[in-house]
Amino acid sequence: MKTKQQPSAQERNPAQKVQNTADFSGRDLYVGIDVHKQRWQVAVYHQGLVLSNISIESSSDLLVAHLRKLYPNASFHCAYETSPWGFTLCRNLWAAGMHCMVVNAADIPGTDKERRAKTDRVDARKLAMHLAAGLLQPIHVPSERLQKQRSLIRLRKKIWADLTRAKNRLKSELKFQGIDIPKQFDNPHWSHNFLQWIEQKANEDDDLKDTLLMMLEEVKLLRALLLKTEQKVRDLMRTDQFKHKSTLLRSIHGVGPLIAMLFLTEVGDVRRFRTFDQLNRFVGFCPDCHSSGEKNKDTGITSRRHNLLRSMLIEAAWQLIRRDPAMLEHYNNLKKRMKGQQAIIRIARKLLRRIRAVMLTEEMYTCNTVQKQAVISAIKRPILRNPVATAGGHRMQ
Repeated sequence: MKTKQQPSAQERNPAQKVQNTADFSGRDLYVGIDVHKQRWQVAVYHQGLVLSNISIESSSDLLVAHLRKLYPNASFHCAYETSPWGFTLCRNLWAAGMHCMVVNAADIPGTDKERRAKTDRVDARKLAMHLAAGLLQPIHVPSERLQKQRSLIRLRKKIWADLTRAKNRLKSELKFQGIDIPKQFDNPHWSHNFLQWIEQKANEDDDLKDTLLMMLEEVKLLRALLLKTEQKVRDLMRTDQFKHKSTLLRSIHGVGPLIAMLFLTEVGDVRRFRTFDQLNRFVGFCPDCHSSGEKNKDTGITSRRHNLLRSMLIEAAWQLIRRDPAMLEHYNNLKKRMKGQQAIIRIARKLLRRIRAVMLTEEMYTCNTVQKQAVISAIKRPILRNPVATAGGHRMQ
């Protein structure tokens, strides 16, 4: 009686057969990386097979050595989700000659089964498979220098938020202790007279003195730090890198130094957006919708936005209608059929159009007829460009 021959390990596992290939020249391997603080989950996918899915230490050098050791001479295409660790891994993989893209986590397709059984192995495998299928779209990776420069603008916003919280805590303490704030001081602007009044009230009560004085000191320190940060932003604006472009932006009513620098550091080159609609979606002045069958429903302004840039442009729009009679008239016409908060969104979107047009034409904003025609044509004209390959070979969106 003939005995049934058992299949070999390679026959049972086709991935093992590919894994044992000595030379991967000319083969495209797709690598999904689930990034965490201490360890990374790395899945390698090729022609319908997951060749490996292992955990390694969080080091780009170890990752490159691991891939080149197991798959010599292969062409690697890597992808990982946005994370608190930024774009360092992406730049290191580019420097190693590998393709890499960073993906918005919200844009990664997935099934209900994957969401209910979420693990690092599943996430890494999903990234690799979707990358091989061409279902992932990269986000823009800024230059390392621009990334460091924009951190100054973001720090200013955080300090401003801390100052607001410190003021609210101090006012809340005064109210809780039964100390009424005089009407001339009860407003968002904290004058030196108001600070002196708080200090005077603190010195009148020995039991409450230490608490109020330390809370007052916190407010003063944050105010000084905020002024210092804003001065640093202005110094950065005067450098050769930003001087010309910031001057162009500040020629637009409502755009000051902070908004100009915020736009230049967060957006970078406006030409990476081929049309105004792409820039508008990046900032977040477009509506969301939910349509099914015969039902069409607009759910209002999108929740997917650049939070800081959108809020600052809305603030600039309020200044715009105070300085531009045409925009004020347009705002008043909009208020006849919608709320003021909704109308100002339309004004902010028009302001964004002006900003884009000035950046494209590289001319100061003026209201004469010639400039109006140039601005209108620049707004309506999509930007034609050649695909720009990054160091890793992927085109930046």
